[in-house]
Amino acid sequence: MNAMNLVLVALVLCLLLQGFAWWRQKVNRNADTVDIAWTFGIVVCGLVYLMNVPAGWQQRLLVMLFPVLWYLRLLWHLCSRYDVQHEDGRYQNLRAHWSNNTQVKFFAFFMFQALLSVLFSLPALWVLQAEVLATWQIIVALLIGIVALVGVTLADYQLLKFKRNHDSTQVCDIGLWRYSRHPNYFFEWLHWFVYPVLLWHSSYFAWSLMIVAS
Repeated sequence: MNAMNLVLVALVLCLLLQGFAWWRQKVNRNADTVDIAWTFGIVVCGLVYLMNVPAGWQQRLLVMLFPVLWYLRLLWHLCSRYDVQHEDGRYQNLRAHWSNNTQVKFFAFFMFQALLSVLFSLPALWVLQAEVLATWQIIVALLIGIVALVGVTLADYQLLKFKRNHDSTQVCDIGLWRYSRHPNYFFEWLHWFVYPVLLWHSSYFAWSLMIVAS
C-alpha cells in the first residue's frame, strides 16, 4: 500500500473515532471526548504506518516511541481525568457561543480534529520512509524525547496533585508550573523536535519544521 493510501486509511479511522466521540458528546453533553479521540487518532495512525511501511528496526523503534508511546501516555492521562459530569471550560464556552445549530458546529469541530490527528501523525510516516539513520540522529532524538517525556509527565502529575489539594479557582504555581503557565504544552512542543533531527537529510526535513512551527 502506497503512502497516500495509508494516509487515507488513517484519515477514515480518525473520522470514525471523532464521529463516535461526537456522538458521546451529544449524549453526555461533554465535549472532552474530542481530546481523547484526537490523541487516540494519532496512536492509531502511527500503528497503521508501522504495520504497512517496510522500514529498518531503528525507524520502527523510534516511531513506537514517538508518537505511539508518547500519545499513549497522553491518552491515559486524558482518560484518567475525564469526568462525564464536568466539561472543560473551553467547551462550555463553545457550547454557550454556539447557541444555534450547536451540534452541527460541534460535528464540524470534531471532524476538523480528525484532520489534525492525521496531519500530526505524518512525521511518523516520514521517519519510516527515511533512509538509514546516523548514530548521532538517534542519540539526539532520544535525548530530546526523553527530556520531553519526563518533563510532561512530571508537569501533569504536579498539576493533578495541586488540583486535588486546592480550590479549582486557584492557579497552580508549584514545581514546573512556577516557571511556566503551561509546562506540559512546552514539553509537548519540545518533543516535536525529535522529527527534524531524524529527518535531517530527508526531503521531509522542511515539512517537519513546519509541524514544529505550528
